[in-house]
Amino acid sequence: MTRRNLIRTAVFATAPAFVRAQTMQEKGRKLIAEAQQALGGEKFLGMRDRVEEGRAYSYYRERLNGLDVARFETMYADAAEGIKQRDKQVFGKKQEYYVIFGGEGKGWDVSFRGAKAMPEDLIKNWEEGVLRNVMYILRCRANEKDIIFERRGQEVFDNQPVEIVNVTDAQNREVSIYLHASTKLPVRGYFKRQNLKDKGWDEQDTRYAKYRLTQGVMWPWAITRSKNGERNLELYSDSVRINSGLPSSNFEIGADTKMVPTKKK
Repeated sequence: MTRRNLIRTAVFATAPAFVRAQTMQEKGRKLIAEAQQALGGEKFLGMRDRVEEGRAYSYYRERLNGLDVARFETMYADAAEGIKQRDKQVFGKKQEYYVIFGGEGKGWDVSFRGAKAMPEDLIKNWEEGVLRNVMYILRCRANEKDIIFERRGQEVFDNQPVEIVNVTDAQNREVSIYLHASTKLPVRGYFKRQNLKDKGWDEQDTRYAKYRLTQGVMWPWAITRSKNGERNLELYSDSVRINSGLPSSNFEIGADTKMVPTKKK
C-alpha cells in the first residue's frame, strides 16, 4: 500500500484520526504558504526567469573532481501540462559548452562541435528532478490538484531548528521540505527515488544557504546537492538576476546549428 493510500485510510478510519490527518494537512499547507511568503510572496510566485552566475564544483566520492565558471538560466513556461520549467546550463569562461532542457521531452548537449540530442533517460531524469525540486514545488506546484502537504514536526537540522513538511503528489512522488523554524526559508529538500538500473533506491539531498534579497525575491546563493550521502555538486552564485526578460529562443537550438549524430550503442 502506498503512503498516499495509507493517508486516505487513516482519514476514514475514525473521527479522531480524521481530525489529526486534517490538522496535519492544514498545518502543512500553512507552512507552505509561509515559505512562499518568506521567499517573496507575489514576487516569488510571479518570477518568470532567473539567471545565476558563479562557480560550480563537482565531486566524486567526496573529492573535488572539477571546477568551472557556470551560468544557469531558468525560465518558467505557461504550459498547461507537463514541466513548466526550462533550463540552460552554460560552462566555461568562453561559454562554448552548454546543455539545454527545453521541456516537452526536448534536450540538447551543445559544444563547439555542434548540438547532440540528449538521451531520453537523461531528459526523464531532469524532469523527475524538477518535479521534486523544492523551489519548483513552491513556485509551480503548490496549487496542483491532489497534492498533499503534511507537517511532520519540528527538529534540529544542521544546528538550526526546522519545520518539516512532507509532500505527496498524485503519482506518489514524495519529498520532504525542511523550513527554517523562524524565517520559514527552505534549508533542505530530500527524497528517495528508485534506481531504474538495479531497482534500488537513491537518496537525493539538496541544501540551500546564503539567502539574499534579489529584486524582491529571497534566493539562495549557495546550493549543495548530494546523492546517497555523498556530495556531488556545489553551486556558488556571484550574481543573480530575476525577470531579466530571457527569450524563449535561449532554450532552443537555432535552425543553422550543426547537429552531431548520436552514437548507437
